[in-house]
Amino acid sequence: MDSSEFNYLNLEFIFMGDKPDAAEVVRTALADRRLLGYIGGAVEREFSTEVLAEVATVSEARDAVLYRIDAKGKLREGSRVTKLVHELKNSTGANYVLVDGDEIDGPTPDDDILGDLGATNELLHGATLKASELVLAAGFEDNQITVWDTESGLMAMPAQPVFSPGISRSNRPFLSLTRTGNVIMATVEAKRPRGDRFGPALTMVLDLERQAILEPEADSPAASRLNELDGLLLGIGEETVELLDALISDPKAREEALALMHGPVDLASMKRFVALLGFDARSVDYLTGRPIPEDRRVISTGGPFRSLRAALNEQEREATGLKRVLFRAGWNPQALIGSGALVLASGIGVHALLAKSQKFAWLPKPARQLLMFAWYADGAFYLGKGIIDAARAKRDF
Repeated sequence: MDSSEFNYLNLEFIFMGDKPDAAEVVRTALADRRLLGYIGGAVEREFSTEVLAEVATVSEARDAVLYRIDAKGKLREGSRVTKLVHELKNSTGANYVLVDGDEIDGPTPDDDILGDLGATNELLHGATLKASELVLAAGFEDNQITVWDTESGLMAMPAQPVFSPGISRSNRPFLSLTRTGNVIMATVEAKRPRGDRFGPALTMVLDLERQAILEPEADSPAASRLNELDGLLLGIGEETVELLDALISDPKAREEALALMHGPVDLASMKRFVALLGFDARSVDYLTGRPIPEDRRVISTGGPFRSLRAALNEQEREATGLKRVLFRAGWNPQALIGSGALVLASGIGVHALLAKSQKFAWLPKPARQLLMFAWYADGAFYLGKGIIDAARAKRDF
């Protein structure tokens, strides 16, 4: 049969309440009708249970004809969608059956009826990723971000997902791994163009319970079409290939990564994909039960004051070289006295430079005065703090 225009549609079966065997019930109903496609694991929501099936159609049409597999793995034309959906609704006992997101027998149920999805676990990882950026990306909501260092960069697991577009260009590319129920999503966020809020990203999705509705005979037309369907669902286009070129310099590694994106996804392939992009493959394991390292630390955020203080604390921890001078409140008294005196002394030279050098003639006089006020205030503050701390230490001694 001519199947050059084959397509697919999503059938979403929704059962109100808790139904642990929902996926098996749906798979049995679809397999009895010899349909070609895939079925995911059950997704538990607050008030309902959902199962998504992706089934192949002979062509793209509103009331498309579905593929049917015969006993020898050959492709046949089956029922039309509308007729079959009514049969499936009755045979599975589903309260709703959505075709590409729409209920054919009435209004589509909303989140108020279905309830919230289960908790989402998130892990972020990157060679240049900074904890201070994650604190800022978390906003002012109450959150706890568990962080630890690895040879390939920082790893972090927030109690509540952070707003990843808020992470700056200098911290990219980074890996975002999320798990909701049995679905793990790996997203590599690349550097975005300056001024853009969202940047390009590579995504790989793994449903730990996804399976074929029927396993066709090897090398049969149905097996070939099932592989084509998998590729169609993955949707690998030119933009993905171009982004891989930008992220992976080694041609062999790039070809392997592209092959992994085209093929069936399992835990091993996802870990290999992550590794090819320069991230620690163990990051995937932390979402499947691997214990978090003991040398972790927890950053608590919540409200403007607490969140900003946490961000400043992390910036102090991350500061190196001259930047550490800006975060010296925790220094010992002698170091504070020395740094304060040095800042005051250097201020004389900076003041003269700003006043006489033509290079800074463009800077308005009020701005120069404000800069010098801040300079001297910084030196005086830490000099005074050092003297007071030294006096307290001597008194306590």
